[in-house]
Amino acid sequence: MKLYKKYSLFYILFIMLLTASCSNELNLFPEESIDPSQLTASDLPQLINGVYNKSTIGIGNRFIDFDLLAHHFEATPLFAGDDVNYIRNRLNPTQTESWWIELYEAIFSANLALEVIDNLEGDFKTEEATALYFRALSYYYLVTRFGGVPLISKNTTEIVQRGTIDSTWDFIISDLTNALPLADDFSNQNFVSKEAIQALLARVYIATGNHSEALIMAENVISSSSGQFSLATDFASIFSINGNKEVIFSLGNTPVELVRQYVVFNPNDHPISGSQQFAPTDIIFNQLFSDQDLRKNASITTFNSQNIVNKYSESRNMPVVVSRMAEMYLISAEAQGFPSGMARLNQLRNIRGLASHTTITDQEGFIDAILDERQKEFYAEGFYWYDLVRTNKALERLENVTEQNQLLLPIPQREIDLTGIKQNPGY
Repeated sequence: MKLYKKYSLFYILFIMLLTASCSNELNLFPEESIDPSQLTASDLPQLINGVYNKSTIGIGNRFIDFDLLAHHFEATPLFAGDDVNYIRNRLNPTQTESWWIELYEAIFSANLALEVIDNLEGDFKTEEATALYFRALSYYYLVTRFGGVPLISKNTTEIVQRGTIDSTWDFIISDLTNALPLADDFSNQNFVSKEAIQALLARVYIATGNHSEALIMAENVISSSSGQFSLATDFASIFSINGNKEVIFSLGNTPVELVRQYVVFNPNDHPISGSQQFAPTDIIFNQLFSDQDLRKNASITTFNSQNIVNKYSESRNMPVVVSRMAEMYLISAEAQGFPSGMARLNQLRNIRGLASHTTITDQEGFIDAILDERQKEFYAEGFYWYDLVRTNKALERLENVTEQNQLLLPIPQREIDLTGIKQNPGY
């Protein structure tokens, strides 16, 4: 791919960009003389910070994509993009280019760190686990959007063709299982830990239908003694700059990365002023949450007579939450199935102010209840559309999805033009 050729030709420039997030020494690596094999252990912290930086940008910028595709929002007059194609799940191949590039930039930075680690003597297990985790997380975002994608295990100047969907999932699982024994126990939600890796593995396993492994990973996190995690009794505190016991892993989102969630949802006259591009649809605002649901006011509210999304209104630099305990409870419930999984589902409902389910009688009704709970729990966090895709419920539940071809987004036209890889059907 030309994308990767460009990266390899400008290795040094990219290294400088990565280190810019944690150093003002922009000329640290002279372009005419540095090769990755020449980097030392003293350079590794800057490279790892660069991995965090690029991943925060690539992943943080995708945090509402699936809510848009699920028609959780409606565009305000301030939105300058193509909301009609979003809502119809008909983005064109030029509209997904930034998605593709930003995620492959994160993969490139992870590969670069791994290459440097391979050339060093010593114990760099934590750094290796971090790079593997972020490479896997970036590929998770790619495969859930585009299907099978080029699998780059080492940065290269060669054109790399698309892998299959199965091979992409296998690549992700391999990276995470390799990272798990290398990682440290949880100490801080902004650093990759064993629990963060287990949480992502639980998500991957449930997506690929491996319920037994999904259950093991989810329950490992729930019972973790190092994290001492718990479901938050104050739902709004989850989306806080101060953190809480529910968050397993989040991207710190310093002013360098500038993932500005508040801009998308907050009106200009809000205390944390934004340029409100999206608002909850009337159906979401009026019907998603009951009055007893403790998530309601923390998720949606009315501000100066405007209905707004309220999860990202505390600060201009709120963390980008990647994994939290509620997901582990719902994955555990789904993996156990009916009736065993009812206990975990009802534990979550109860702490959110809702009564236990008492009328579910079979597996189909149970999956519907799981999806309903996930929609409420993760509203505006970028889960629901793919939840429906992976459970084969998208055509049933979404009026804007009428055919299978809409379940994958188009490969960017630039990539097709440069490499000849095959476009997804329907575009």
